[in-house]
Amino acid sequence: MVKKYFKAIRIKNLALLGLIFWGLMLHNYSESFSFKIDHLLLFTSIIITTASGYLINNYYDINSDKINNKNIEDLSKTFYGNCYLLHLFSSLLVLFISDLSAGWLNLVIITHILVYLYSLKLQHWPIIGNLVVAFLSSIVLLIPYWLNGYFWELENFNLSENLNQIFVIFCFLLSMKREIVKDMEDIQGDLKTGSYTLAIVAGQKFAKVILSVLVLISIVFLIICVLESILNIQNIFFFLTMISLLVTFLYKTYQSFEKSDFKTLSNLLKIIVAKEVPNIASKAIYPRALQPSGLVFI
Repeated sequence: MVKKYFKAIRIKNLALLGLIFWGLMLHNYSESFSFKIDHLLLFTSIIITTASGYLINNYYDINSDKINNKNIEDLSKTFYGNCYLLHLFSSLLVLFISDLSAGWLNLVIITHILVYLYSLKLQHWPIIGNLVVAFLSSIVLLIPYWLNGYFWELENFNLSENLNQIFVIFCFLLSMKREIVKDMEDIQGDLKTGSYTLAIVAGQKFAKVILSVLVLISIVFLIICVLESILNIQNIFFFLTMISLLVTFLYKTYQSFEKSDFKTLSNLLKIIVAKEVPNIASKAIYPRALQPSGLVFI
């Protein structure tokens, strides 16, 4: 039962989230911003909230997942429902006992509302559900900066000094692409359960066009990053590698017609995510105080 529970909450994804979060946190620690127990409590709440999202999604998708032949655990809806409620209250309780401002509690509550609405209804709507997942997936990367009191100032905004944070845009686009690919992969189950995803409403050809636009925007964004990091060979290599992977993804998009093809596309996006992680995690090894002067990106 324990093994099934860990698989249901996507324990590998949670571990990946933890690696990214603490990599960014350690990067931001300095003499004026040091570790507090509240940071650990907030992280715990984020992890529990993320797990609750997987559980409530499993609860509502149990039938469509079976149709799509997904490798789901043999657990009842009652189990998923009870675990979801336990995680929901636990995530809020953790913040209640912290000294963090009410704003963080409100953020977690809003996240729970969005996740529940997504699982209940929004995931069955074209684009809307994709946007919700992409937003929630990428916003986590900004939390370490918000904890440090850093917010973007549009006045006198400098691109080269904010690439770490702006890279969240790339992560948002990456999540959007993966959600659209998943819609195409799960089209049979979604049709039988009455979903109206982009692939169903507009067709796979149009979904591929939207996917291509998102890829091209991502490539343009990465080219800008290359130009802004022209003096950093390591960063240039990273961004160029990402561009080559996206070009490969774009080519394979128009070679994909079957469920297995879209599964390959989804796995390619996972490789792109995996490519990001070492760069983010390196911040945990080389905190800001130890990094050489000059631009250091994700």
